[in-house]
Amino acid sequence: MSLLDMYTDMDYPLCLEASGDGEVCESSFGITLDKIFGRYKKKCGGFPAQISLLIRDTLAAGLDYGFTSIDTAFLERLETLKELEIPDSVTHIEMTEKLERILKENNTLIRGSFDSFAERFAAQNGLNFRHRDFFFASSYFEPAFESTTLTMMFSRDGSVVIEEKVSSPGSSAGNTFGGEFYKTLESDFFMHKTAQDIADMYGSRIRNAIIEKGLLADFIEKAKTHKLYTGEN
Repeated sequence: MSLLDMYTDMDYPLCLEASGDGEVCESSFGITLDKIFGRYKKKCGGFPAQISLLIRDTLAAGLDYGFTSIDTAFLERLETLKELEIPDSVTHIEMTEKLERILKENNTLIRGSFDSFAERFAAQNGLNFRHRDFFFASSYFEPAFESTTLTMMFSRDGSVVIEEKVSSPGSSAGNTFGGEFYKTLESDFFMHKTAQDIADMYGSRIRNAIIEKGLLADFIEKAKTHKLYTGEN
């Protein structure tokens, strides 16, 4: 089963989000690009000046299905593709003259994990690479049945924020322990901050979880040696 959704955000007029398995291609989804572009034109007028495509990494999230390939013809229809997030499960994209033109003319930002096909694809085609948003720690406070997750989020303009998502039984009723909270980091934070520095921004439970998990420390070490895009150009 595959799903294709559309929405807008502060970065792009039209954002496409694909989730499913097999190949990312138009026939996989219950809605065609013509319908999506038609809805956009009716609501906003014309063709979207910029498009982003997020292909969900369902395998990395622990599910037993995920996309393993992307149909080039699907990408070629995204004439104003400004950002493309490629999951680790995809290891090849067939390049054509048309796709190369689209990527170069739009200066398409490639998103993915370090040491992935996405990063190699960006380097091989002279495109900017930015790490995907990633979860790096969680904790659970049993007396209050409260869970907390931390996700590092990267925007095209170079901004970096840590999303702290707190869930507790009283969240829906406006409980102060529930909700989403954000801390801003410098775009090149990895050059002068350690995982311990960031962990010290939180209370003891979260601080310990960040250090014990080790994902943030691994990211910081790799970021120092990888070519990571840190802002709009």
